[in-house]
Order: sequence, then C-alpha cells, then structure tokens
Amino acid sequence: MSNILAMTRPLTLARACRGLALVAIAGLLSACVQQPKPMYSWQAYQPSVYAYLKNDGADDAVQAQALEKNIETARAANVELPPGFRAHLGMLYLKMGDGDKGIEQMQGEKVAFPESTPFMDFLMRNVGKPQAQPEAATPAADAPKKGS
Repeated sequence: MSNILAMTRPLTLARACRGLALVAIAGLLSACVQQPKPMYSWQAYQPSVYAYLKNDGADDAVQAQALEKNIETARAANVELPPGFRAHLGMLYLKMGDGDKGIEQMQGEKVAFPESTPFMDFLMRNVGKPQAQPEAATPAADAPKKGS
C-alpha cells in the first residue's frame, strides 16, 4: 500500500506543475491581447457640450477650435466622429455668426448619420429666425394706471 501512495504523489505534483504552467501561459497570452479600438473619437466633444449647455460664458471660438482639432486627430487615427459632433460644431459656428460653416457641419451630420436628417433639416430651416424671448414684466406695466 505504501508503494501505491508513493507512486501517486509524484503524479499529482506533476499534474499541479502542468496546471500551473498552463495557467501561466494563458496569463501571458491574454496580456498580449490588444484592447478593442473605440468606435468613436470623443475627446473634446463631451466637455464642449457640457460647457455649451452650462452656458457659463465659455468662449465658443475656443470650443470650436478644440472640436476642429478633434476632427484632425480622429482622421489621423482613422476613427469616426460620434453622433451629434458635427451638429454641435455647426451650432457653435451659427452662434458665432458663421452660417456657412454651420450649415456645412449640419449637412455632414446628415450624411454621417442619416437618422438625424429630420432634426438637422429642422435646425437648418430655423437658422436665422429670431427666437421668442419671454417678455420681462416691467414695474410700469404692473402698476395700476392713474385715473382708473
């Protein structure tokens, strides 16, 4: 019986060594796997949208320049721009008074993301139309008229 125990011990030790070797090889191979390439180049887009919506007085020209730089780096890396990127850049251009560039970016958004066509058409139809501002109540308008 002692012979049987003596023979099984080296087998289990050999199996353990083989198992550890397989785990080590699998770990090394998994370390060589490349991370998946991102689908879109977000870079300056999200902070720019946040600053635009926050309306904290951030310079629109600086935001537009950061987005233009993002376009260049995305092209260099062969990565697509995210949905809404061109529309946001177009809105910045329109806000700065550069209507041609704004319309061009919105047309680019329609080409890149056809599902945005109705919204882009709506925005382009309303370019240059004055937006209704709520009338501020003036004290003179709220005061009762004399003689009434």
